[in-house]
Amino acid sequence: MFSFRRWLLFATLALGSRLAAQPPLTTVQDVLYTADGNRFSGVVTITWKSFEASNTSNIPASVTRVQVDNGNLFVQLAATTNANPPAGYAVQYTGTHRTQFAETWVVPPSTTPLRVRDVRLPPGAVTTQGPPNTTIIQITDVVGLQSALNLRPSAGAGFAVSHAAVVNASGSIDGAIGNLTDCLHVDGTSGTCGTGSSTAGFVDAEVPSGTLDGVNATFTVASAPAPASSLGVYRNGLLLRHTGDYTITGNTLVFVAGAIPQPADALLAFYRISVALPGVGFVDGETPTGAINGVNTVFTLAQTPSPTTSLAVYRNGLRVRSVSNYTATGNSVTFVAGSVPQTGDIIQCSYRIAQ
Repeated sequence: MFSFRRWLLFATLALGSRLAAQPPLTTVQDVLYTADGNRFSGVVTITWKSFEASNTSNIPASVTRVQVDNGNLFVQLAATTNANPPAGYAVQYTGTHRTQFAETWVVPPSTTPLRVRDVRLPPGAVTTQGPPNTTIIQITDVVGLQSALNLRPSAGAGFAVSHAAVVNASGSIDGAIGNLTDCLHVDGTSGTCGTGSSTAGFVDAEVPSGTLDGVNATFTVASAPAPASSLGVYRNGLLLRHTGDYTITGNTLVFVAGAIPQPADALLAFYRISVALPGVGFVDGETPTGAINGVNTVFTLAQTPSPTTSLAVYRNGLRVRSVSNYTATGNSVTFVAGSVPQTGDIIQCSYRIAQ
């Protein structure tokens, strides 16, 4: 009997020690919605670094994933506003197989459930956490901090890990684009390694950098097209119009309202970078002369394509076929019956010429 009582005493002490070491938890409970009014469904991933809770229990660095169904979020977390050292939670919202939003939580101790708004750290703020309160400090509240941050390069839209760093036209850091066997040039472009200058300045099928979300209008290509008119941007296979659908400044594309790429769109860019080929010239995005009225079939180019097969004709962004849709003789383009441009159509032509 004595041995059993002593065992029971040790067990009780061990259980009490474990219970005493458990950190107090704060419940975060809310209903999440998407911007279109539907309830959010997906996964909320919460990551944290090691810290010591208010009761001195050790919280090692880890990550937890919380399933959110029909907007209902429920999670219990150790408070961070009274942690040692000051701590926070990095939170990512993932829905429809992609990360949609990220933010930081600072969780105060509470015996009643809190909403997300109660723990969300405002953008551009940092925290000094310590009992009994949490103070939010804006960057502008710290004398000289904004100026110091402005001196540091920021990550550009094309920033990528495990890539050589390239400073873009805005002074931000992008990741170099190219093959592992390429050499990086001083202007940030890449290409086949070799000595001396290169005239092989053609860029084909590049995917512009930028967020495809139906809101972002600004994208970048790896290099500034030279000339700018050499840039051909295709959206879902259709050639877009320079100035009509987008503008180009340096290596930055800005789409106009009504032409902003949507999440499921595919963008491809083709352009030249100061190509110099003896005896060869390039004509890009020319609109041939001729009445577009559904009757006229003959259109005239400013120059004669050389060779004729270099001529590419686009009608409303869709490339039409030689012989099947038109014939070319000298600098004349004649559309066949059934392919005659109609009123409101847009014709664009690109070709090479002999110099």
